[in-house]
Amino acid sequence: MKKVLLLPLLGFILITKAQVGIRTDAPSSTLDIAGSLEASYREITANSTLSATDYHVSFAGTSAATANLPQMSTSDGSASDFRGRKYFIKNNSSSSNLTLAAASGQTIRIGGSNAANNTYILSPGVLGILTANATNGWDLDLAVNTIPDTSWKITNNAFNGTLNTSQTIPTGTTYQTITGSSVTVTVPPGYNQSIVTLNFDGWGHTYFSGVSMGSLRFQIVQTGTAATTYGSTTMSSWAAPVNTSGYYRYTFPAAYSISNLAPGTYTFNLQVVREGEAGSAPNEVVIWGVQSRAEVYSKN
Repeated sequence: MKKVLLLPLLGFILITKAQVGIRTDAPSSTLDIAGSLEASYREITANSTLSATDYHVSFAGTSAATANLPQMSTSDGSASDFRGRKYFIKNNSSSSNLTLAAASGQTIRIGGSNAANNTYILSPGVLGILTANATNGWDLDLAVNTIPDTSWKITNNAFNGTLNTSQTIPTGTTYQTITGSSVTVTVPPGYNQSIVTLNFDGWGHTYFSGVSMGSLRFQIVQTGTAATTYGSTTMSSWAAPVNTSGYYRYTFPAAYSISNLAPGTYTFNLQVVREGEAGSAPNEVVIWGVQSRAEVYSKN
């Protein structure tokens, strides 16, 4: 007689309890699990249709395949209204795509400016998470590439330049810092490789009163987290083969790259020195200006 009375009482408690706890006496949500969660796992290698017993599906096929999503109803409370059902679908194939296909007349919503389509392609290495919605199919909650990104990417850059700022370069063996050439970038941490590319584009003139020739030699000075000098990055030369006064206008593109600097912030300046002059000494050597650009590329 006691068993007959206890069973209805237990059913009443389960039905009326607002929150259920597993391994906890004080559930804080409708279902509170104080421990790990285990759900079904299935691996497919060819076309397949997902069902009510699927949760995580792994594709490991050697040729392209389709995972067909089940037809769902938008009538709330009906037997086929499983809004909120989730599928975790991972493409573990080495080279083959897996197409997610909604049932005829239903869609997979991505959001934003993307139109809802009947299919979505998971490339190798991509994990997709789907949720059955209450409209007409599925929401693609997440599609993320789980393969480590080993491509080069710009992680920092800077552009600087002073236009038409006249700077006379004196004779001698001391390098002169070019006004306005300073550019600063940061090499970020967390990457296995990095490259800093530097480009200095400048222009100027020499004035001579007879047969004359000479050169400008450029170097790059690095300060900041680590200091060093990169010599002889480029040269610019002039020549006046006739005994006639005049101006010689020149440009000097100086491009340089530096690999695997330690993470930190660096400033780079372009410097110049006159050399190799012969014949009549030029009356003046002037740099008008320089534009400087630095970019940091990083990869894992």
